[in-house]
Amino acid sequence: MKVLNFCLSLTPNSTVHSTSLTFEQLYQKIYKKLISFLYQDSSAKFTFAFDGPQLEWFEKEHPEFLQILHELVARKQIEVLGGGYYNPVFPLLSPVDRTGQIELLTVELRRITGKRPRGISVLSSVWDRSLVPGFQNCGMEWIFLDSSIIPEKSRHFLPQILGEQGKTLKVLPVYRNLKQALEKGLSPEQYLAEVFEQVESTVKDDEYSQYTQERVISVNMDINTADLLLAQNWIEALYRAAESSFSEKIRFCLPTEYIHRAEEFIPSFVESGFQKDVARWAFAPYQISDEKSGFPVSINNFLLTYPKCRSLYNRSLYISMLISNCHGDKARKMAARKSLWKAQSGDVYLCSPEGIFAESRMRQNAYKKLSEAEKYLREAAPFKESVAAFDYNADGHNEYLCSMENYTACISPRGGQVCELNVMHSFTNYSNNLSRVEKFDGADDGYERGLFVEHVFNREEFSDYKKGLPAGCGVFSKALFKEIGFNGTKKEVKLKGEGSFSSLALPISLRKRFLINSSGFTVQYILKNEGPIAFKGNFVVESNFAQTDFSSVDNPSYKLDLISGGNGITCEKAEGSIIEKDISFVQITDIATDVSFVYEPNEESGIVCRPLIFKRPSINSSVPQVSENTFTVSLFWEFDLAGGMEIEKTINFTVVTPKKRKVKKLQK
Repeated sequence: MKVLNFCLSLTPNSTVHSTSLTFEQLYQKIYKKLISFLYQDSSAKFTFAFDGPQLEWFEKEHPEFLQILHELVARKQIEVLGGGYYNPVFPLLSPVDRTGQIELLTVELRRITGKRPRGISVLSSVWDRSLVPGFQNCGMEWIFLDSSIIPEKSRHFLPQILGEQGKTLKVLPVYRNLKQALEKGLSPEQYLAEVFEQVESTVKDDEYSQYTQERVISVNMDINTADLLLAQNWIEALYRAAESSFSEKIRFCLPTEYIHRAEEFIPSFVESGFQKDVARWAFAPYQISDEKSGFPVSINNFLLTYPKCRSLYNRSLYISMLISNCHGDKARKMAARKSLWKAQSGDVYLCSPEGIFAESRMRQNAYKKLSEAEKYLREAAPFKESVAAFDYNADGHNEYLCSMENYTACISPRGGQVCELNVMHSFTNYSNNLSRVEKFDGADDGYERGLFVEHVFNREEFSDYKKGLPAGCGVFSKALFKEIGFNGTKKEVKLKGEGSFSSLALPISLRKRFLINSSGFTVQYILKNEGPIAFKGNFVVESNFAQTDFSSVDNPSYKLDLISGGNGITCEKAEGSIIEKDISFVQITDIATDVSFVYEPNEESGIVCRPLIFKRPSINSSVPQVSENTFTVSLFWEFDLAGGMEIEKTINFTVVTPKKRKVKKLQK
C-alpha cells in the first residue's frame, strides 16, 4: 500500500437525544468552529450530513453558515451527504416514504449547496438489503455503513459493492475510533501512524494488492466526540500532522471523489443490522446484552424488546397504508404524508449508544403528527365511522381498530385492553404508557398499562394493589382473550379470557363485550366461576392515562371529579393516592387539553387513583431520573362467587371534548 485515503466526517448517525446540547449550542461549539477552520484552510477536506430540521434551523438562525457551506462545496472542499429529511429508520418505511424523504432532502440540499448529494448516511447504520434499489433510484451511488455490520472477511479497506434485484450500491465502511484515540491520549501524529500501520498490516499481500496500491478509511465522529476534539484543537492538528509528517502516505479526500476513481470494489453481502453499540440494547430491556447466537441483529429485534417503540411503528404503518389508499384531495393527501414523515423521525424508535430512549414527550409528538395526518385524510375524502378486525400489530391475532368521529382506538386481545386511544381533538394517545421495571422503579408490573385492563385479586393482593405495590397480574391483565363474536356493522366486539385464581388454581373466566359509538364505548363484563368451589375476591378495571403536560416530567396533569354516595368530590390536581367507595360517576379531565373521560358504572363501585412515576436512564446522570408519569384510575367491586355462578358489571365510557362540553352547557 502506497497511499491511504482518509475520509473524515460528522454525521447524525446517533440519535439527537444522545446529547444534551441544543441546536444553538451545537452550532457554537461544533459547526461554527469546524466551518471556520475549513474556510481558512483550503487544503482540508471534510464530509457533513444534515437532516431537514437542522437545515431549517440554520436557514432561520444562521444563514451565514449555509452561505459558507455553499462556497466550500463549490471549492470541492467539503461534501454534504443525502439521507431522509427527518432522519428516519429506513427499513421501517414503505418504499414510497423512503423515496419521498430522500427526495425532499435532496431538493433542499441542491437548493442550499448548489449540488445534489451522491452519497447517503442512515441513522445508526440501520440496514436492510431491500434498501439498495430504492437508494439507487434516488440517485445515491454509495452509503456509509458502520464497520461493525460489515463481514470481517470483506474488510480490506476498500469500498464494497452490494447487489439487489439488478441494482447496485457501493459501501464505505465507517470506523469510529477517534473516541478511543482520545481515551488513549494519542496525539494526532500518533493516531495517524497507528491507523496507517493497522491498515498496512491488514492489507499486506492480500488478494487486492495486485489491483490497487491505494486503500481508503472513513472515520466518523459523533457529536460528543467532535465537541471534545474541537475543544482541544485536535482536528486542526490532525490535518497539519497529515500534511507535515504523512504527506506521502495519507491523503485527505472526499468519499465521492474517491469512489469515482477507485480501482477496485469488493462484492459483498451485508446482513440486516445496525451499529453494534446501539444493537447491544436490542435483546434485554434497558440492558446491554451481546448476542452470541451468530444470527444478525435487526431493527425488528429492537422493536420486539421495546413495546412502546413497536406500538408507534404499528400506528405509523397504518397511517402510511391509509395515505396510499386515499383517492381524495391531493393537496390534503400530500399534507398527510408530510405529517407522517415528521412522525417517522428515528429518534423516537432507537436509543442512543448510551442507552438513552425517547421520553413520553417525543412519543406523544409523533402520535400527534400521525393523528394530524389522519385528520387530513378525513378531510380529503368522505369519512365513515368503522370498526375493523385485522392483525394490526403483526402478532398473529386480530386487533379491533375503531375509527370514530372523536377518536381512534385499538382493542387488543392481549389483556383485552384498549392499547391505543388517539383523541382527534387533542391529537394525543392516552394509552402511551410505560410499565414499571424493577431495575429503575423498584417494582415490576408484568403487564402493559393500557385502558380497561382487568384484574381479579384476593384480599392480600388487593391490599398491596391499593398501596401501589406489585400485586401480580390479576389473572386477566396478561391473558390472551379469544374472539367469541364480532360485528363490524353493529360496532360490537365480544371477547373471552380464561385463567386460574389464587394458589388453588381455581378456574375463572371473563367475558367482555365492547359496544363502540362516536364518543366512546360501553363495556359489559361477565365474570364467572368455572369450578365447583366458591371463592371471594375483588374485580378491578384499571385504566392508565398518559402524560400530556411536559412542563415538568413528574407533574401530574389530571383533574378528578367523583360522585360518591350522592356527594360530589373534586381534586383539582390529582397528586396523591385517592381511595373512595360508593362511586356512581367519575370524570378525569386532562388539564393540558381540556379533554375529559367519563366513567359511569351500572352499579356503585370503589375507586383507587394515583399518579405513577417512571424512572429511566438519563444523559445527565448516572442515576436513573424521572422520565414520565401516568395517571391510574381503577374501579373495583367485591364479589363472592359460588361454583358455576357469575356476576355482571357494565361501564359506560365517554370521551368529552371542549366543544361538546360547551354545547351541553348551552342546551341546559
